[in-house]
Amino acid sequence: MVRRPKAKKDANGKFLKNGAQAKAGLNKSILNSMWGRVVAFVRYKGLKKEKLTIKIPAHGTSQECSHCGHIHPDNRETQAIFSCQNCGLTLNADYNASLVIKKRGIRMLRNGEITVKDKKTVAFRKQKTNSQIGLGRSESTCEETIVRRVAGSTRTTQRSMIREEAPTSTAVGS
Repeated sequence: MVRRPKAKKDANGKFLKNGAQAKAGLNKSILNSMWGRVVAFVRYKGLKKEKLTIKIPAHGTSQECSHCGHIHPDNRETQAIFSCQNCGLTLNADYNASLVIKKRGIRMLRNGEITVKDKKTVAFRKQKTNSQIGLGRSESTCEETIVRRVAGSTRTTQRSMIREEAPTSTAVGS
C-alpha cells in the first residue's frame, strides 16, 4: 500500500492509462485514516465493557456468501449489492460481509484457534511524603495487575495483585 503503483506498458512500449495517480491518492488517504488507532480504540472499548474483541482476517469477505459459503468474484457485481451465484441470496454487500466475519469469529472460537493472553499492566503510585515539605523523598510502590479473561465468557475475570515496596533510603547520622 505504501509503494507507488507501477505504470504498465502496451506492446508498442507506450504507457497505458491505468489510474496510477488515483491509486496513489487512495493509498495515501487509507494510510492517513489511521486504521491502527481504530483497532486500538475498539479493543479499549471492548475491554472497558468486558467484551471479547478479536481480529478476524477479512480476506474474501466481500465475495463469500454468508448463507452457503460460496466464494466467487461474480457474487459482487456492484459495490452495494451482493448476489450469490450458488444459492441466490441477495443482501446489502456490507451486511453480508459483516455476517461472514461474525461466522468466522465464532468458528475460530469453537475450534480453539483464538488464545487469550494474560494482560499485565504496571503502574507506579506516589504514597506519603515526609512531614517537612521539600526535605525528603516520597515513597513509591510498584503495582502489577494481571488480568485473565476466559474465552467466550465476558463476566469471568480473575484479578491478582502483587505489591512490592520500593526500598527507601535512610540517612545515617554521625
